[in-house]
Amino acid sequence: MSGPVLLWEHIGAEYAEPLDPFLSRASDGFDIEDFFGSLLKANQWTGKLGDHLGEGALWEIPVNCETYNLAYVPALLEQHGCKVPRTWEQFFSTVGLLHQRSHGLTRGFAQRGTQVWHTMYTGYATQFWGYDARDFDEQGKCAIASAEGIAATQAFLDGLHRGGPSDWLNQRWYELAMDFAAGRYGLIVDSDHYVAFYEQDPGSAVQGKVGYAPPPLGPTGRRESNLWTWSLVMNARSRAKENAWRFIEWAAGRQFLLRAAFEGNMDPTRHSTWDDTRFRSITSQWGDFYNVARRLIEHDARVLITPLWNYREVAERWVRALRSAFAGDEGVAEALQSAAADIDAMRASH
Repeated sequence: MSGPVLLWEHIGAEYAEPLDPFLSRASDGFDIEDFFGSLLKANQWTGKLGDHLGEGALWEIPVNCETYNLAYVPALLEQHGCKVPRTWEQFFSTVGLLHQRSHGLTRGFAQRGTQVWHTMYTGYATQFWGYDARDFDEQGKCAIASAEGIAATQAFLDGLHRGGPSDWLNQRWYELAMDFAAGRYGLIVDSDHYVAFYEQDPGSAVQGKVGYAPPPLGPTGRRESNLWTWSLVMNARSRAKENAWRFIEWAAGRQFLLRAAFEGNMDPTRHSTWDDTRFRSITSQWGDFYNVARRLIEHDARVLITPLWNYREVAERWVRALRSAFAGDEGVAEALQSAAADIDAMRASH
């Protein structure tokens, strides 16, 4: 099991086996065209630095995906006189209002904050790219300290101080999902398959009470949603590659992935699963989740970050800058500029 950032490391180390030769002789029932094109594109790459995803070999078969939607609790917004935010400016304003008007009882928005690479990948990256900011420019130079990047990050950190998690530096994804399900937050932009926590966990306090929308618009009207796929990858050193492919065909086949959708795999990767009558019936009880999630997969979501063999190292340095600026150890511009210089040095060494 792997995903875009992890896959790039595997490719760089020559651990991953291209799957196109196996696809060319796959069984008729496998039907690669049944997978969403955006998810296949996320797992295609030439392996060359600077080349975009969607070109080159197919390295993985996606069995689960994440896009980053806006989930919110309508009753909390209404109680405190707030509307569903359509823009990031409105989002961060609402964050502060929820916290202020609830006298601190409701936190405005949930957001990961620990020193791990994916702290920047979910809600923050979705907002960052929505501000027309980028990780690298066309010349391959780190661009996180651009004017747009500084503005996006300043808005993000200000929002955290006004109404983010009370202990943001220690917030992991699991606590965020569970705390949102417990009704402690008004808003979250993070993995849309958290819907399993919200709608299916017997202990959820928000079951049937959550609204779902696409991520907010940036200052220029741009909407972005980052994308991740959990996918099956083959070891290039395997001595049983035909057997490995037969396993991939089964584990990513129509029958198994349809079954998985009713056992917690809430973001299917095949059209046929989304079109299944039973799946549509179950998800129809979750507000607009189905329509929003499918729209993001089919139209809006993409892997925003630049493919690099060492992107986890890049992301971890970026997250250190965010945490440093949040703690007040550095200004936002200073923290991003220092990180950008280090990231350029990292890239030059690979």
